[in-house]
Amino acid sequence: MTRNEYSESIGCQIIKQDDVTQEGLSGLKSCPPDGLVWRLAICSSHALYSMGGAKSFAHVWFEFVQELRYRWENSLRIPG
Repeated sequence: MTRNEYSESIGCQIIKQDDVTQEGLSGLKSCPPDGLVWRLAICSSHALYSMGGAKSFAHVWFEFVQELRYRWENSLRIPG
């Protein structure tokens, strides 16, 4: 099994089931750590708040969609 360096560098914390009650998490939507949606959320929030706002977010989103289109048209798997 390979070690993933992303979770440590970004600060991902996995919450144990015993630490939080189900009632507290009932309205929370989530995705698995280090998945595609998780990484997109991290990149998007970084672009919005640290790299210049909506303009940088739009660029990140454009590049993401372009990559998805390329992989769809060439039948390539999407990592994550």
